[in-house]
Amino acid sequence: MVDIDFNLLRVFELLYEEGNVTRAAARLCLTQSAVSHALARLRIVLEDPLFVRIPSGLQPTERAHQLAPRLRVALAEIRSVVAAPVFDPATTSRRFTISAGSYFSTLIVRLITLARRSAPGISLQIVNIGANLTQALDQQEIDLALGGFDRIPARFRSEWLLQDELAWVIGSHHPPSKQPSDHEAFLTWPFVGIVSTPLGERSRERLTRDDIQRRAILDVGDVAASPASARRGPPSLLVCDAPTAMAITAVTDMVALVPRRYAETWPNSAQIRIVDLPKDRAEAIDVSMLWHNRVHEDPGSQWLRSMIREAVKLHFETTQPRAFPANKGVYGGARMNTKKPAVRSRRDRNKVVVKLR
Repeated sequence: MVDIDFNLLRVFELLYEEGNVTRAAARLCLTQSAVSHALARLRIVLEDPLFVRIPSGLQPTERAHQLAPRLRVALAEIRSVVAAPVFDPATTSRRFTISAGSYFSTLIVRLITLARRSAPGISLQIVNIGANLTQALDQQEIDLALGGFDRIPARFRSEWLLQDELAWVIGSHHPPSKQPSDHEAFLTWPFVGIVSTPLGERSRERLTRDDIQRRAILDVGDVAASPASARRGPPSLLVCDAPTAMAITAVTDMVALVPRRYAETWPNSAQIRIVDLPKDRAEAIDVSMLWHNRVHEDPGSQWLRSMIREAVKLHFETTQPRAFPANKGVYGGARMNTKKPAVRSRRDRNKVVVKLR
């Protein structure tokens, strides 16, 4: 087996193309002496003169003629392997898999619209990873996850996207005289709880330890998602998702706790009233995207993250929610810098928003 410096093969390639030491040296940014020394080493390793001097320059030997086409193909393959990856949205047919729960349904719609506009051949798969998000990211089963994350191992990266908070939802058909007057009054009304995780998966999740600690965004069931915002007994009714909970509140005397931004984008939002919690009971929900360090520099992953940022921006412009902090940037590890938004009353389109005292 011949042990050879690959830099020498590049010297051979250009000497064969140019047939001249001076021109080859110029293309290699080397001196003529350095190219001559490299040729001498090649002759020893390959046991052939390779080039002989003639008045017009260098003439390849028969051995050089045999080597040249095969080496050209081999060097081109090596360059392709080590070249920086290229991602062209306009021509890609790449498939991306995103873990996202029902909270992100509106955002996903915007993401699909944006992504297909710039990358018509792309494939998107949206899944809801249950018990072990860490394993799914480590084994490249998913490219990116959306959610609320309280603990993140150092091998992952996260970027803050938006901030939300729980708010009471009540049917707009209730006359003012029959509406709860304050937060404590809401706690006494029939309550619709939300538990989006199927019973079988809930039992498995309790037995499975995931390195990534997540915060439930929509689950407000037997144990309130936010102790500061909802200290109450068991709900009168449990449902599997927020749209069902809001549909029930729209036609009954029941109430529900739902993330404010989610309630604002519900298609039938004119049928409900959104009631803010008091400042001392409000609790921020920070929503982020999460990916593995391994794909941080991957152009395709960078493009996907940029599409998500743009989808969030469009979501803000359409719903016109209250002011939230600007982008907090990218970080690794578990620390998250949070800032609660100001709580204030407002009337937005057909949605009636009330502030509790």
